[in-house]
Amino acid sequence: MDYQSLRSQADQKIKVADHLLSTTYSIVKEPKLLVSVIENLHYSLDFAMIALLEHEKESGYIGDFGKTFESRLEMFRRKIMPRHELGPEIMDFMIELKNTLDEHKKSSVEFTKKEKLVISDNDYNLRTLTAEDVKKKLALAKKYVQDLNNLAR
Repeated sequence: MDYQSLRSQADQKIKVADHLLSTTYSIVKEPKLLVSVIENLHYSLDFAMIALLEHEKESGYIGDFGKTFESRLEMFRRKIMPRHELGPEIMDFMIELKNTLDEHKKSSVEFTKKEKLVISDNDYNLRTLTAEDVKKKLALAKKYVQDLNNLAR
């Protein structure tokens, strides 16, 4: 897939996340929707990262970068971040989103309490998602997607 299509998909996933949070969540107040928002943010950043990697591959700067999120992230960290002078915050944020999704998938228990989604693992380590936290993540994801898309021009 060419990098223009990937950039478009990144933008589309951000719009879906924004709609889920600003419209759907505000109407139904169902904290379980917050996981869907996080998922769309993750995919949006992943598509933006792939678009930049494809752009760099087409320009001959990098070679194949693999098909897994981990292999793409490693190529991004080793080659793209230094080349474009990107700080580690963007990578840390992508990892945080991925970890949240992984914890949700592996969780043995999840429940809602006072408009929060509480995710628990087998050792009863808890992670909570609130609409306010996810709004901050949405704003940050929008910035990072725009930054990455601007680099792949």
